[in-house]
Amino acid sequence: MRQPEDKATAAGLAALLIWSSSVALTRGVSESMGLITGPALASFIGGALALALVRLRGGRISAMLHLPPKYLYGCGALFVSCNVSLYLAVGACAERSQTLVIALVNYLWPVLTVALSVPILGRKARSWLPWGCLVAATGTAVALLGGTPHAAADIGFWATGRGLFALAMGLTAAVSWGLYSNLARLWGDPERGAVPLFALATAAAMGMLLLLRPEAPRWCLRALLEVTALGMASLMAAYALWDLGMRRGDHAFLGVCSYFVPVSSTLFSSLYLGVRPGWHVLTGCVLVAAGALMSSRALARD
Repeated sequence: MRQPEDKATAAGLAALLIWSSSVALTRGVSESMGLITGPALASFIGGALALALVRLRGGRISAMLHLPPKYLYGCGALFVSCNVSLYLAVGACAERSQTLVIALVNYLWPVLTVALSVPILGRKARSWLPWGCLVAATGTAVALLGGTPHAAADIGFWATGRGLFALAMGLTAAVSWGLYSNLARLWGDPERGAVPLFALATAAAMGMLLLLRPEAPRWCLRALLEVTALGMASLMAAYALWDLGMRRGDHAFLGVCSYFVPVSSTLFSSLYLGVRPGWHVLTGCVLVAAGALMSSRALARD
């Protein structure tokens, strides 16, 4: 593997580690600052800081507007769709335990990234790829659903309008990011991306929703720290790193490694949100690792 590809792949791996904290932080922000206000502010912070970093490095912001239109508008729309949907899904949960279930739905995106790379990027896959995807998805389900101590009581929630809305938004986020991760490779420029603009577009979309549904956020030190961390880490750093990894790194390897995000996210969320982990974590880790190995062997490398 060439050195530039090595660095891009490392960037993608760093994004996966950062994303392990995103669901927990999103829930914390939604609880304190509102379903829309907190995510909108986090998106603005992430996009604004990312643009400032581009300028400090001597880059031209206007150059982003000259990227391939398919990437700029197509991937931009998918980026906004993914983030807005995930924020709404997490914020719509009535209990913290339900957040882990929504995370399960959202974390179908690693499976979709690998599976969609076959028709979109022309990857060659062996016959057991579907089984690898199934095993990894089962591991995700065990790791997340097994960690909800009130799962039986939550079943009724998913049949309500609010629960169905949360599930639909979580699925939309997963499909959007699975498509983005492949189309950024197909349509993007290997040398630069437009994640700062995408983050600001997300903030604008959330702002428009806020006009339709005004909120009264509770301002406190913890809320400010959470929204800043979400904006700086998840939106400024992680998405830019993942975008670089998708455009220039080892796409197949990163797709497989992304299977492990649900497990690391469950561990972090369990600690941060106070959801007690149990046997499901170890079982989920084994299944996810097995599914990742199967998928890695099934997908041919570039």
